Amino acid sequence: MNIEIMYFGRPSEFLLVTSERLSFPYENISIKYLLAQLMERGERWAYELEGSQVICTINEIAANFSDVIKDGDEIAIFSRKSFFEE
Repeated sequence: MNIEIMYFGRPSEFLLVTSERLSFPYENISIKYLLAQLMERGERWAYELEGSQVICTINEIAANFSDVIKDGDEIAIFSRKSFFEE
């Protein structure tokens, strides 16, 4: 399964990445699982992507952490704090 991840606002600035493509050996993973995998990259990633810190979308539609990601989906990750401050 292949997905594209887009980072916006604070996550993009803090993690120094705007987008990336990832492949997983299995299909239909959840947003929660994806975030957990990204957080394993290290302390900086774990701090920034902790569940209460971010809002995610799947193909430009607001997503819950239990929502399933499918092959070819585009995931966007936003900072919850900056999202609600605007």
